[in-house]
Amino acid sequence: MLLFLVCTLFQRTYAQPLNPLISFSVESCSLDEALEKLFAEYELNVAFSKAELHSIHIEGYSCSYKSVEEVLSDLLRGTGYGFKKVGKQYVIRKDQKIIAEEPETPEPVLPLPEEVVVRKTDTLVSKAADTIRIIDTVRHIVTVMRYDTVVQVETQHDTVYSVKYKGLELPWPSFRDNGWYLSPSLTLSKMNMEYNTLETENPIQIAPVSAYAVGLDFGYKYKRLNVGLSLAYKSMKYSVSFGHSIAEGDYYVNDTLDTYYVVYPTGDTTYHYILDSTYIPLTITNYAYRDVNRIDYLSLGLFVSLDVVKLDYFRLFAKMGLTADLPVACSGSYFIEEAPYQYEIKREQAESVRLAWLGGLGLGWKLGNHFELVPEVHYRQMVGSPYRADLPLDMRLRFWDFRLGLTYYF
Repeated sequence: MLLFLVCTLFQRTYAQPLNPLISFSVESCSLDEALEKLFAEYELNVAFSKAELHSIHIEGYSCSYKSVEEVLSDLLRGTGYGFKKVGKQYVIRKDQKIIAEEPETPEPVLPLPEEVVVRKTDTLVSKAADTIRIIDTVRHIVTVMRYDTVVQVETQHDTVYSVKYKGLELPWPSFRDNGWYLSPSLTLSKMNMEYNTLETENPIQIAPVSAYAVGLDFGYKYKRLNVGLSLAYKSMKYSVSFGHSIAEGDYYVNDTLDTYYVVYPTGDTTYHYILDSTYIPLTITNYAYRDVNRIDYLSLGLFVSLDVVKLDYFRLFAKMGLTADLPVACSGSYFIEEAPYQYEIKREQAESVRLAWLGGLGLGWKLGNHFELVPEVHYRQMVGSPYRADLPLDMRLRFWDFRLGLTYYF
């Protein structure tokens, strides 16, 4: 067992290291960049002068399953430089022939330690007290031969490249934020309304339901100033409920069953009537109507904005605008106190043009070279009622708009 362990130790000590095969490719660049990439991919220690090799340009290179010496020979071919391997380091020197690492001359196998075993057995038999005693003596002699090793150390001064990790970097692209642009958008609105029901004694309940818009802006931006036109399709809905009650009865109706008269001696005649009465019970009829009214507009607008805060990839701007809304559809009901109590609203009863003004704030977040994400919030108020005077309903509409747009700069 001891002999096997010693043999294994010497075999591992004097075994020749394998030269690994690598695959390497690099595009057209300077020689120092190619060596730096070789170090970064395989952690090969290469010593060279960066100032000298930076001026040497090499074409693109690619190889598969070659040794490190073959790759370095290919890269240095025709450059006037060579390499020499010193230990585990490759040194790039000028006017040197390409010298690969000389194969190590295997040292002679050291003789195994001489081991001498002298065994002596002494047997002593004692019959006293029924005891048998055996003495076995073993002498173990091991002779180890020692060899002196002369190590030659060569010191060379040159540049050794090392890679330092710079951390995570997010390269932002260059951004175009001036010039002509298009911006599609979607707007959701919170609608508030005030109304006055004219010529109606019974209460009418009106409540907002929803309001939205789909639009497209076109304009020109120069530095902090932005001027543009807007085209949008707007739709708003509100609910209407109305209740009306009619009461009949709760009185008596008289009926004549018979009639007779009496003639007095004086010549006077008196008529008498036999009457009966019938009670008419109270009858109450309730009318209740509910409907959802809708008005759709085609909106044309003009707006201007100014960047209040302007950073590299972010801006905050204030915006003002004026729109003209043209009705394209109108539906719903209104209620009157005469039968049939429900009145259908027609498109002709909507005002032909309604003006509205708006003001608010917005953000511009740059997504790429031509794109910008633009969320906005602004207050918008319509001037006047959306219906004509022949409909006895006076409404005042106000909106909080939440707009999300995507701007593309040409």
